[in-house]
Amino acid sequence: MRAVQAGLRRRLSPDGLSPARQGALIYIASGLVFICGDSVVKTLVGGLPVVDVVFGRHISFLVAITLVAGGRHPRRLFVSRHPWIQVLRGLAMFAATATFFVSLSLLPMAEVSALGSTTPLIVLALAGPALGEKITRVAVAGGVIGFVGVLVLVGLDPTRLDPAMAMPLLSAFSLAVFGLLTRYLRDDPAQVTTFWSGVVGMIAAAILFAVVPTTTSPQPWQWGAIGLVGLTSVTGHSLLVAAYHRARASDMAPLGYLSLVWSFLVGTLVFGEALALRSVLGAAAIAAGGVITLRSGPAGEVPTPALVDYGVTDGEAAPDGDAGTADDDGGGEG
Repeated sequence: MRAVQAGLRRRLSPDGLSPARQGALIYIASGLVFICGDSVVKTLVGGLPVVDVVFGRHISFLVAITLVAGGRHPRRLFVSRHPWIQVLRGLAMFAATATFFVSLSLLPMAEVSALGSTTPLIVLALAGPALGEKITRVAVAGGVIGFVGVLVLVGLDPTRLDPAMAMPLLSAFSLAVFGLLTRYLRDDPAQVTTFWSGVVGMIAAAILFAVVPTTTSPQPWQWGAIGLVGLTSVTGHSLLVAAYHRARASDMAPLGYLSLVWSFLVGTLVFGEALALRSVLGAAAIAAGGVITLRSGPAGEVPTPALVDYGVTDGEAAPDGDAGTADDDGGGEG
């Protein structure tokens, strides 16, 4: 009996779990952190201009990432071998975040999350012409299934199309471009790439804040909530780094579609959004198509890098032997 109890304790303790299971649990935890941040954004954009929320988010994110990644020598974060690609990548990340926030102000959270989850399908469409990658038939099938899911969500009647649906799709497209640009930055440390995204994003947000006039100013508690959005983003990314240090990116990528479950639950239970059948069916098709696409690589092929910083430093190897870096991941744009 004692041997059985000891074995059970080992299985239930973090140390008794395999690295893959630890990574999966941490990955799921990161998704919960991201959905918390998205919920705060959803609440804020209901009473504040989106410009204010975007600006505040980028300030808090940059401050937090500088303190975490800069350490005693923050100047090293400015040194990049590909500064112009870093700028383009930062602009893509800013576009993905800003359009995601706008989407939350216009649409139910579940629909935003579902349409935003088309990123792997867009990467599939762009990887061939942009990177010269070979696309398998299984991946094409996954893309078709995901596209059907988009049609179910958006609707087939062009006279009844909601223009707001374009926003989360634009966010997904920006995130796909962001991910493709990441592949060109493997020579730069992850901390440098993350910092550049923060700097470029803050500059773009500051310009947007100066150009677009707003009639209201956030209350102190709202500024605190905006800062919380940035902190949840940094926390979520940190958890993703820990997850990818323990498990393969290709194994965990499908878990990113759990964000659809969290979005449907939060949207229904917290924000009182109606749960439409077409939204559930469309989200299921998008998730199925995305999982098929992510798992369709030929045997032995190195999987596509995930859209998150591995936190790789000099002398360390990223999961699957890939030294790629990126910022986002598995859920909302936070």
